[in-house]
Amino acid sequence: MLNEIGCGPCGIITLMTSPSATPVIVVGSVNMDLLFTGLPAIPRPGQTVTSDTFRIIPGGKGANQAAAAARLGATVPFVAAIGTDDLGDQAFAALEAEGVVLDQVRRVSQPTGVAAVVIDATGENAIIVNPGANAELRGADAVAVAARYAGSPAVVLACLEVPVDTVTAWARVARANGWTFILNPAPAPAEPLPAELLGLVDILTPNETELEALGTTRSLHASGVGTVIVTRGGDGADLERPGEPVHHQPAFPATPVDTTGAGDSFNGALATALAEGLEIAAALEFAAATGALSTRAIGARDGLPTRAEVDASLAR
Repeated sequence: MLNEIGCGPCGIITLMTSPSATPVIVVGSVNMDLLFTGLPAIPRPGQTVTSDTFRIIPGGKGANQAAAAARLGATVPFVAAIGTDDLGDQAFAALEAEGVVLDQVRRVSQPTGVAAVVIDATGENAIIVNPGANAELRGADAVAVAARYAGSPAVVLACLEVPVDTVTAWARVARANGWTFILNPAPAPAEPLPAELLGLVDILTPNETELEALGTTRSLHASGVGTVIVTRGGDGADLERPGEPVHHQPAFPATPVDTTGAGDSFNGALATALAEGLEIAAALEFAAATGALSTRAIGARDGLPTRAEVDASLAR
C-alpha cells in the first residue's frame, strides 16, 4: 500500500511503499542482445562498418521494463516466455538478480528471442529482433495468471514484442479488474492495432515514429485511448488527454552514451509511479528523469537507475 506521497517546497517527489505495494504486472518480451558498439555510423543498406566492441547482454522490451520497475522498488510479476537454451538461462538469471517475480515466466522449446543492436559514436542505435520464444506467449493464460491479483489494485504494462492477441487478452483482464492498462506500442506496428485493444488502453506511450504508424493523438482518443504520452527524446514528452491542454514535460539533462533502453526505463518508471499513487503529470516527470539517467551506459540495463538516483535527479 502507499504510505506517503510528499512534494516538498523544492519539488522533490518522495514515494514510500510497503511490501504490499500495488504490483506492476509486466507482460512482454525477453531477448538476449548481441551488442555492437562504437560504430562510426549506423550502416546504410549495402554498407559494412566495424564496431569497437561486442557483448551479449540481457534485453527485450518487456524484460527491460520489468527490470527498470524492480530497480525502482516496485513489486513486478513478469509474464513472458523464454527458451530452454543457454541464452534463456542467462536471461532468466539476469531477471532473477533484479528481483523480478518470475513464477509466470514459461520455459518453452523455441529458442530465446535475440536482438542485434548496433550503436554509433553518438549513442544512436538500430535494432534487428528475432522473437523466438516470445511468439509462444499466449493470451489464454491471462485470466488464470491475473486471478491471484483479483480484488486488489494493479498496473499492467505491455509492449508489442509479443503477440497482439496476448496483449489484447491482458487488456481485457485489466479492464475487468479495474486495473490501469499501459501499452507501449513498440516496436511500431506494421498494421493497425485492433479496435478492441485501443478501446481498452488507459495510457498509450508511443515515441514519435510509433505515433506516425498509429495515426494522430486525436484519432487515438477517438478510438477510445484515454491518455496518450508521446515521448520525444531530447525534446521531452507530451501528455495529451481529450478536452485538456497538452502538458509538456521537458527532458532532463543527459549526455547519452546509449539510448537503447531509454523508452523501456521510461515505461517501467511510469508504471511504478502510477502504482504508487502519483497523479499522471507527476508520474510523467518521474519517468522522464528515469529515462534520462538510463542513457548513461552501454546496454539497455546497465544504466537503469535506482530510486535514490532518480530522487536525486528530481531534487536538482
